Amino acid sequence: MSAIIESQTQPGWLGNLWEKHRGWVIATAVLGVSLVVWKIHGGETIFPESWVESFPFADKVNEFDRWMRPYVQPTTRLIASGVVWLYDAMSEFLIFTQWQIVVVILILPAFAYGGLRLGLLAILTVYTWLMLDYWVEAMETLSLMGISISIAVVIGISMGIACSQSNRVETIIRPILDTMQTLPAFVYLIPAFYLFGIGPPGAIMATVIYALPPVVRLTNLGIRQVPEGIDEAATSFGATRFQSLIKVKIPIAMPSINLGVNQTVMMALALVVLATFIGSPGLGDIVYKGLVRLNVGKALEGGLAIVLMAIILDRVTYAMGHLEKTSGSQHDHVFRLFPQALENIKPVLYIEYGIDWLWRQIASLGNFTTLMVTMVVCKLIAALNSNFADKLREFMLARSFLIASLVLIAFMMLLDSYSNLYGKFPLEWEYSFRTPVNQFMDELVSNDVFYSITQGIKKTLWYGLINPLNVFLKGLPWWYTTLVISAGAYLFNGRGFAIATLIGMVFIGATDYWVFGMITLSTVIVSVLICFIFGVPLGILSAYSKTVDTLFKPVLDTMQTMPAFVYLVPVIMMFQGGQVAAVIATVIYAVPPIIRCTTLGIRELPTELNEVSESFGASMFQTLIKIKIPMAIPSIMLGVNQCIMMALAMEVVTPLIGGKGLGLMVFDGLNRASIGISLAAGLGIVMLAIILDRLSQAWTKTQREALGLN
Repeated sequence: MSAIIESQTQPGWLGNLWEKHRGWVIATAVLGVSLVVWKIHGGETIFPESWVESFPFADKVNEFDRWMRPYVQPTTRLIASGVVWLYDAMSEFLIFTQWQIVVVILILPAFAYGGLRLGLLAILTVYTWLMLDYWVEAMETLSLMGISISIAVVIGISMGIACSQSNRVETIIRPILDTMQTLPAFVYLIPAFYLFGIGPPGAIMATVIYALPPVVRLTNLGIRQVPEGIDEAATSFGATRFQSLIKVKIPIAMPSINLGVNQTVMMALALVVLATFIGSPGLGDIVYKGLVRLNVGKALEGGLAIVLMAIILDRVTYAMGHLEKTSGSQHDHVFRLFPQALENIKPVLYIEYGIDWLWRQIASLGNFTTLMVTMVVCKLIAALNSNFADKLREFMLARSFLIASLVLIAFMMLLDSYSNLYGKFPLEWEYSFRTPVNQFMDELVSNDVFYSITQGIKKTLWYGLINPLNVFLKGLPWWYTTLVISAGAYLFNGRGFAIATLIGMVFIGATDYWVFGMITLSTVIVSVLICFIFGVPLGILSAYSKTVDTLFKPVLDTMQTMPAFVYLVPVIMMFQGGQVAAVIATVIYAVPPIIRCTTLGIRELPTELNEVSESFGASMFQTLIKIKIPMAIPSIMLGVNQCIMMALAMEVVTPLIGGKGLGLMVFDGLNRASIGISLAAGLGIVMLAIILDRLSQAWTKTQREALGLN
């Protein structure tokens, strides 16, 4: 009897299935209904022509652009002339000054903020530019970067301060920043080209706009996070609101502001490279020419130069906002060239001691130089004002590295003016690896076995994933796809997001880009699926093996700093272009976040989990499958979220090798000089990015709550 009662009170197998696999059941049901609808509907979706005709978005944008340009262009061209003057002055100084002097100027900030290790990395970076014979191109890119970052930082910090002092200003600026950060980079090039002209001025102003959001956001965040008690204490001592802001809040918020500058630097470099499409000179032009001519070696050389520039700029700007950590070594020398695990090996110690001793002698010479210069300068000034001389002495002695550096640069420039000591970079020190790389690629592509493998991959992806999904999404009625995605937005994120999703999907259709939008969606889905299939196992392997993690780390760093269209050259050589090549290039570009987040998610789990699972007799594989992966799902989904955003960013690059979708229309607008077409397609990508981003974030939040995580 009790068994019967128990069986009646317990839920049946259908109830258990629903509770455990509710999401999969709903997804399967939606897929089944969608297949039926697709079968009934058939053919390619046609958005209602009356809706398209009543919403001429691109035409209206082009009309507004033509109307506005005569009024705005005189001002923008005046700004452009000032920017050109700055660029010419900076680039001419860097290019025509003796390379030895420029090298010293470039590496000194790395030594000043990052110490000896970062300084040596800077020397390696600068030597690589010289070795590859890309010195002029590197200086052009640095000139563009220097001016763009300076303008962006000044404007961005000012806007961030304004946002921090006014909630109304923040409310107005926040959606603008959201749009700026999700709009494809190529969209900025068209108005910049029209308003500021071709070449450096257009590239610089487009870069300023594109790289502005991080420094605005993080300046605002840093100032707002200053504890109220500190502000009240400053006010109680008689400080005005302005004095409290300048002398208290901003200094405390400097770490956050420096992080914003760091992110702005990285974004600026990304767009400076892409700006080659509007005539921007520099290293990006090297990569683009390599792509056009299918010269893998040349593109790889340019890409390596850009990667090293990105790494050194990232490390220097990061070091500017962080104090150098002390070594935990048992030895008394500071410099570390080799891993600390090798510190007890005598040859390693001797090398490190030697470099450290040499560095200390240079530092002592610098301090002595500063002391001598300070004494001379202060004695001359003391004759006029002794109080000011005392303050100046204290100021100069506290900045020994800066004073010694200025003296060194001045001495080298004087030596250059009155002697022929300097010369050109020795030809025998130059080395180009483009020829062996091109030979290797030619042999690889012509190899029958390799050709059959690449063709097999191409056919498998096309007939197994890309084409079926393309046909399926294009064949569904527009109203049905919009309804399903909006319903998902409502279930995960509420009514407000559902309405926004509905508007976004209708916008894509009303601009007559529905088919292109579905191609973009299918490309992103396939790319993210492949990234997930390969990225998660690699991330797990990296989490369990320090050796694998050590090998992966530099590879992933390079993949994430390499310009996006560097990947296009080898891909088009192996897969001959088209949508398959576009997907493969997207996978290579977007897979690092999934690998990193999977590794991080599993490594961050408590070590006690292994002990508990072992005590219950679970094997390592069972612990991984049944405990660790489910608990790491929020972190893995964060990687998926980042993968989605990177895949959408790649959409505007892959048309160079035959990619389709909204990115192709962005390129079409650029080629036809139509800001309306590019903006409409760019906004379509933005809306898909926002929808997919919010859906993946909401699903991740649901999983975290289910696991009891904050």
